[in-house]
Amino acid sequence: MDFEKISLITSNFFDNSKLLNIDFIDSGLINKTYIIEHLINGEKSKFVLQCLSNIFESYEKVNMNHELITNHVKNKIKGNYLKSSNQRWEVPCLIKCNSNNLFVFPFCAGFWRAMEYIDDTLNFDILEDNKMAYQTGLGLAKFHATCSDIDLAKLENTIKDFHDTKKYIDQLNMNIKDFNFIKLDDNVNKRVQNLIDSLSNHILYIESLLGYLNKKSIQPCLIHGDPKLSNFLFDIQYKYVVSLIDLDTVSSGCLPTDLADCIRSICNIAGEDPDNIENVSFDVDYCNYFLKGYFSTSNKNGDYGFGLLLEFIYLIIVELIIRFLNDFLQSNRYFKVKYQTHNLYRAEVQYRLLSSFITQIPTLSNSLHGIGISSNSNFVSDVQNIV
Repeated sequence: MDFEKISLITSNFFDNSKLLNIDFIDSGLINKTYIIEHLINGEKSKFVLQCLSNIFESYEKVNMNHELITNHVKNKIKGNYLKSSNQRWEVPCLIKCNSNNLFVFPFCAGFWRAMEYIDDTLNFDILEDNKMAYQTGLGLAKFHATCSDIDLAKLENTIKDFHDTKKYIDQLNMNIKDFNFIKLDDNVNKRVQNLIDSLSNHILYIESLLGYLNKKSIQPCLIHGDPKLSNFLFDIQYKYVVSLIDLDTVSSGCLPTDLADCIRSICNIAGEDPDNIENVSFDVDYCNYFLKGYFSTSNKNGDYGFGLLLEFIYLIIVELIIRFLNDFLQSNRYFKVKYQTHNLYRAEVQYRLLSSFITQIPTLSNSLHGIGISSNSNFVSDVQNIV
């Protein structure tokens, strides 16, 4: 996207704006995101500009959810809900388009939106230390707490069947049946077949695991839906979490889904997209510090399903492997890629993380017990038997 086009889009959100600099944010897998620096009424300022992905059922619903969350949290901040903490907590509010009074501006076959930039923050793809793992847990707990009294009936469904593992499995079976494997070169074909074979026993087990989880009575709550590490903004000086951004996947769900996905992301010491897959492993210490941070303020009791956290971590990793593999077999329609086999590689990375996680499930079960959460001993033994 060139300077003139970005300048034109910016002019529809701001009067008297002069574009100074454009930084493309490369870490997102869905939307195209830019940090824009401009002169507004003679003063330097920054904002976030996004071109929304076409995966969403309705851009209006996405932005309605976003506004619901940010307005709610802003009211909490004004009402001193967070007065017990001397750490700031902010939300990236949307900016209305001047030309149509909406939160989106249609341009060049895309839909663009602008939102506030949160100053003096950094985000990371890989944790630096245990302290940051603790702060990530604390940040996710703060997000859940500030949003805990939002009326779930007001949330819109923005992505059909999101986190529906059974749907992804059915889709994979269909893709395998319909895909023309002959068109792949021998090396790529071998990689795909190895991954499919490796997944087969996990998929069989997950189908029974889903039946078990569906029988559990878990209280529905507002969840972020994609709390990977890069969606946490840390204070640039003190490295505590200031905000959890990318609210497009917010929905009603189970809190362990968010914890599991966050743990999956932060505990991969090589990051989500490593240069060397051999460096991928699941860091138990990061997981332990994350849990200490989260449960330092959150209630372990109630019908939230925290005793099923190990099952949810296992489930979310396998689900993501399947989603990446599905996208590769469907010509990379969903996730942004830098090369043709990128989603295949992402799936392989997650499978290696899964293998590392499984070997450490007994240790993690003991860690949960140490903070007062009892895990399912049958799951611990069942998964060990798969491998």
